[in-house]
Amino acid sequence: MAARRALLALALGALLALPGCGWEPLYADRETGPADLELRAIKVDPIAERIGQRLALALRESLNPDGAPAPQRYRLSTLLTVSRADLGLQQTGLGSRGKLDATASITLRDIRTGAPLLSASSHAVESFDIVANEYAAVVAEDDARTLAVEELRRDIVTQLTLFLQRRAAETPTLRKP
Repeated sequence: MAARRALLALALGALLALPGCGWEPLYADRETGPADLELRAIKVDPIAERIGQRLALALRESLNPDGAPAPQRYRLSTLLTVSRADLGLQQTGLGSRGKLDATASITLRDIRTGAPLLSASSHAVESFDIVANEYAAVVAEDDARTLAVEELRRDIVTQLTLFLQRRAAETPTLRKP
């Protein structure tokens, strides 16, 4: 019991020391980085193909989770390239393992001026089994696409958040009134 209390006290002490070392939560609404307000101001352009539709929807839901109306100051355009390759080959020449490569190149632009503010890219690789049952193989590939979309979404949102926090810290007019 005493060891448990000591561990709890140590954990609380560590939590209290974090702000002193310069650590700050990424999504915190601080004077130097109201990233959540700026993220809501991003309009996500449509992305081609079904996997692109999934990514665009996931980005919209991440940037403005509650769907609150917000003035749109930025436009996010995404070029998504997806390739599929067979990794393992059977003696019959059929694949036994597949790989899905997805790369998203993003450009964040100011809506008023059209000037590019951020260009970045994100890459995701997922693998899946190719089995004799065609339905199972299609489902496995679709699951790989879903995982790739989630990985791309997380990386893109992180890149946008960091960029907008830095921009708000450097530009006093972007801080909240």
